Amino acid sequence: MHVKALERGNKLWEGHRMILPEHEEELWRERKKKEEYRPPELDPDALEEIARMIEWSMTEEEPVEITYASKHGPKTYIGHVVRIDPVERWLIMRNGREKEMIPFSIILGAGEPPEDD
Repeated sequence: MHVKALERGNKLWEGHRMILPEHEEELWRERKKKEEYRPPELDPDALEEIARMIEWSMTEEEPVEITYASKHGPKTYIGHVVRIDPVERWLIMRNGREKEMIPFSIILGAGEPPEDD
């Protein structure tokens, strides 16, 4: 019976593994980098549609739904486009008192917001 107790292989040491803090931080950074969202390349037609919807929202003072890339995936923001800066390449949207500045480079799509039921 004592023989089986000793035939545990590496299981005896499984819970006693140690990792240096410097190595743990590097492992954590590598995992986060793998989890980061990489947005798709947009074709010229999609870019044109995005520009048209942004312009429409600004001139008509109508809300628009913008989909943009964040670090961990696509996010959406529904609001009115209140300012466009073509030189710095960003826009500012407002939803009530909340404002959001969105760089052109991370915008993935634009469209009319969903209807409230």
